[in-house]
Amino acid sequence: MAEVKRKRRTGAGATVNPDHVGMHRMIVAGVAVTLLAAVITSWNGLVWVGEQQQLPPALTWITPVMIDVPLVVLTLARGALSKRAVKATGIVAGIGVLTLFSSAANLLHTVAVGGLDSIPTVLGAATNALAPWLILAMTEVLWLVVTKQPGRAKPKPAAAKRSRPARRPVRELAERSAA
Repeated sequence: MAEVKRKRRTGAGATVNPDHVGMHRMIVAGVAVTLLAAVITSWNGLVWVGEQQQLPPALTWITPVMIDVPLVVLTLARGALSKRAVKATGIVAGIGVLTLFSSAANLLHTVAVGGLDSIPTVLGAATNALAPWLILAMTEVLWLVVTKQPGRAKPKPAAAKRSRPARRPVRELAERSAA
């Protein structure tokens, strides 16, 4: 059988349109799935921290709500404030502290339960420590994708040259007609 030659797509038609609704939906879906997986992973480690706080078993969910939910909220708030050109250094510092704390808590949870005597446990600890950073990154990406880019100032058209003579003041015209 003869091989059918296909024309390769080149030029503008072959590029990805980042503003296409399908691309937008794929990015948002990927962000949502990754964000959910990271929150669930981090949630597990922070529930363990809640147990170490000596919280009653029915209240251990408070610790992840206290740490990871504000991480998402502060990241979204920072994005909103940045769109308004407000520098929020306190919010950025809070995001950093919460992310570091959550990451360390997830790492220590795995180390406390499994130790560091095997490569799989070390890999698991590192993966659990990555979860809060993914929460931060995915929230940031979500914010960037679902908001409009700030509008660029359109260049002003060059002043058109007049092809006809400029108008004369009314007073000058009145003086001429009176003369």
